[in-house]
Amino acid sequence: MEFEDDSFYIEKTQNGDMGAFGKLIQKYQGYAFTLAQRILNNHHESEEVVQDAFVKAYQAINSFEGKSKFTTWLYTIVYNEAIMKVRKRKTHSDVDDLKENPEINSYQLDGFGLLSSNERKAILKEGLSKMKPSESAVLTLFYLNQFSIKEIEEITSQSNSQVKILLHRGRKNLYDILQKETNNELSQLL
Repeated sequence: MEFEDDSFYIEKTQNGDMGAFGKLIQKYQGYAFTLAQRILNNHHESEEVVQDAFVKAYQAINSFEGKSKFTTWLYTIVYNEAIMKVRKRKTHSDVDDLKENPEINSYQLDGFGLLSSNERKAILKEGLSKMKPSESAVLTLFYLNQFSIKEIEEITSQSNSQVKILLHRGRKNLYDILQKETNNELSQLL
């Protein structure tokens, strides 16, 4: 489906056209869900967060001034909703931090290239789900959604250096997780 420019739908929505906002939902629901999923790692909660975020976005659409991209504004809402859900979850249960993975030889990651595209995607998804939500979200925004560091700063309300630190740590942790996952996959094949 081809979509008009965001400003077209935003203006129509600001003038009371709910159908135009529906087009924005269709256009961005997948990306919004992916971001929420990276933070929450729970399908049902992610769906709830995305729904809540779109409701909030609709209610606040008249406050959108176009100073940033619509996606930056929308993903800020999704990010904040997901973080609030994580905080609520933490008050109800103890959340353990991920333990450091044991050192794995670098040659074991070479097997990643032997896996099919679908297997690689599944392993990447699994790796992202095992990471801290803040690191997983920043990696998703940067690599999958292709936001700039400045845009990620706006979405997450973190400083430039904090975003860069999360990217650095996230890459390292994802690398470690992928080494372990690919080693497990390869050992099962042998």
